[in-house]
Amino acid sequence: MNEVTGPKVLAIYLPQFHETPDNNRWWGKGFTDWQPVRTAESYFPQHQEPRVPLDHHYYDLSQKETMVRQAQLAQQYGIDGFCFYHYYFKNGKLELELPAENLLKWKDIHMPFCFNWASESWIRSWSRISGNVWAEKYESSEADGDRGVLVEQSYGIYDDWVKHFEYLLPFFEDDRYIKIDGKPIFIFYSPEDMKYLWEMTECWRRLAKNAGFPDLYLIGAHLNTANDCLDAAIIYEPRNSMNKVNEDGGSTINHGVRCYEYGDIWENILNTPPVFGCKTYFCAVSGYDDTPRRGRMGECLIHDSPCLFQQFLSDLLNKSIQYNNEFVFINAWNEWGEGMYLEPDETCGYGYLEAVKNAKMNMEKVHQHFVERNDNGIIKKELDQLNYNVKKFKQLFNLLDKWLFLEQEERCDFSAFFKEKGIENIAIYGMAALGKHLLIQLRKEDLNVLFGIDRYAGQFGSDFKVYHPEEAFPETDAVVITAYDNVSISEELQSRHAFRIFSLEEIIDAMMRNES
Repeated sequence: MNEVTGPKVLAIYLPQFHETPDNNRWWGKGFTDWQPVRTAESYFPQHQEPRVPLDHHYYDLSQKETMVRQAQLAQQYGIDGFCFYHYYFKNGKLELELPAENLLKWKDIHMPFCFNWASESWIRSWSRISGNVWAEKYESSEADGDRGVLVEQSYGIYDDWVKHFEYLLPFFEDDRYIKIDGKPIFIFYSPEDMKYLWEMTECWRRLAKNAGFPDLYLIGAHLNTANDCLDAAIIYEPRNSMNKVNEDGGSTINHGVRCYEYGDIWENILNTPPVFGCKTYFCAVSGYDDTPRRGRMGECLIHDSPCLFQQFLSDLLNKSIQYNNEFVFINAWNEWGEGMYLEPDETCGYGYLEAVKNAKMNMEKVHQHFVERNDNGIIKKELDQLNYNVKKFKQLFNLLDKWLFLEQEERCDFSAFFKEKGIENIAIYGMAALGKHLLIQLRKEDLNVLFGIDRYAGQFGSDFKVYHPEEAFPETDAVVITAYDNVSISEELQSRHAFRIFSLEEIIDAMMRNES
């Protein structure tokens, strides 16, 4: 293809499609991510499942010819490199390391690459702890007791960091490893979960310089603000935009599956500003459908197509030029179990790869005056979001301060407040941190909490149902709103329901005034 200036396109790469001893033990002999892909079900009209690779090519990543073919496709269609998920757990345990280690040996394969440390524990589907679940439709017989842990993550201490770096060093030294100004790039998928991130990154930077590199170029995903330990951020899609669209009430439930319009997700991707105060890379998405792994509890994008993808990717490349970004990431090259892939399939053929090639060939050169013309709008958008967050967290802090004071003074008495008003049955709107603590407190006071309401509907524990705001939910005497935007939420609820509505803040204030 013709040489095109602009950001390089890096596709996120899942190294799951080969047999491993742990997968055999947990999920059954021969398990790879192809199993949920092959057995996927269609749950509603026009639901495109199961997805089938072109010519039924259910490949094996342990085979050299597979990776040779992938590298050739990438070169042919404008993919500049692969961002491999890197799985490194407690005490240096590795998972799915074979494709990258083979690539390190197979120097004749032209496949530029970098690493993205997916640093979560692996868990069983029924576990209450957070982590990565490969396939909720399958269960493991060898989890860690009742905790549901398959492989535990621990970031370790100094000696563990050195050992991890020493494992990575041969990859960093490979000429194909992707670098910025000679600095190997490395992505932390969950940096805010790492207690000693500053100490670890300082250790790694020192070791990198001792190894002859000018430094490392460290990128953090899922960041809310700039982090001094890191050089840049990446906004991970489609999860970031799915969360935003869902919060705004833009998703629908179709035969149990939560659905999002492809255009709505991309509108949010294109309008999302950088992480405030931080160099930020953007992420494209070809599609999404995790029902092969999660069944009717899954989510998917609808009305996606190669044509739309090409149009939106062109816009994202131009957006990235405005911010002088070296890369655009695409999620993903081969995440078949979540419907995110560029590889050819039986439905669209090479359509998504052609879309990448065409988007790069049609990339507009954005001039500096265009960037300058948009600077004021960009900064205003960032400042508006920052001001909103400041107000939100200030209110949260003040509310928690009053709640703790009432606890210390032994004046926290929700039961008295509701008894005085003749209220017996209660629901909670907003099941984030405040909602969870309120549920615990109300149960401790033997109050009858019937259910929760939240954009993230589902089961909260074994005996507490959480409804989506747009769903029909049971009658109750009162709803307590714990969310920040309680005025607009209250107005919406009052337009459709007759129950009494209180904000958590007004209940706390009433107890502060001893009015209950």
